[in-house]
Amino acid sequence: MNFFDFYAELAKYAVAFALILVRVGFFVAFLPVFGSRIIPLQIKVALVIALSLVFTPFWAGRVIMPASPWEFGLLALNEAALGICLVFLVRLIFAGVQFGGQLLGFQMGFGVANVLDPATGLQAPVLSQFAYLIALLLFLVLNLHHYFLLSLGESLKLLPPATIKTPVEIFEILVLKGKEIFILGIKIMAPAMAILFLIQIAMGIVARFVPQINILIMSFPLTIAVGLFFFGLTLQIFSVVLAPSWREAVGFLPQIIKTFGK
Repeated sequence: MNFFDFYAELAKYAVAFALILVRVGFFVAFLPVFGSRIIPLQIKVALVIALSLVFTPFWAGRVIMPASPWEFGLLALNEAALGICLVFLVRLIFAGVQFGGQLLGFQMGFGVANVLDPATGLQAPVLSQFAYLIALLLFLVLNLHHYFLLSLGESLKLLPPATIKTPVEIFEILVLKGKEIFILGIKIMAPAMAILFLIQIAMGIVARFVPQINILIMSFPLTIAVGLFFFGLTLQIFSVVLAPSWREAVGFLPQIIKTFGK
């Protein structure tokens, strides 16, 4: 092998590594747990580089070299889109859980009671954050992160770097899946929200017929106590309610890979 052959081979490895790095990087950045701010940036960068180095030798020889920097940039955008789409639905599930917790917390009077969300570094409602952590524990206990890491390897096997184009129909699929946030959030917290709604109606009736009672003062502790009690009961069925969503998220992975492979 002369110098020019060696240079061409090295260039292929560099392009393959860069494109795989983009796909893996966006995948890890949006995957629950791994993309959280709880994990130090150095560890996440090391994980992304290590995975990319492991995958690169298998596909470097099949990479078609881009003709220009613009073409390489377009290929990198396609890789980033695939990496995000692979974990899009599971992110929606966690967003739905947080949305449900926020709805219940607002109904209980926790509208201004926020805590720091370590996953995003932003302020989040108390119940929303607690529900998110419970869902995250279930995600880890069920080893679902293993399925998504395997899906990353499967995507590279079926869709090698520099061979994919972001299809237009993928945006329609993602928009249709976006409604899962609201459906899942309401489905999880519906029992507790319904009980609180009935209590508030009862309070209104009492205030109407017995105006001497200070309903405003009584309603705060009662609403919080009942809300927390039924929120605790809701946590016991978390796994049952989330199970269909987890199955859908795992089943969504082959659909994403198939759509990008068209």
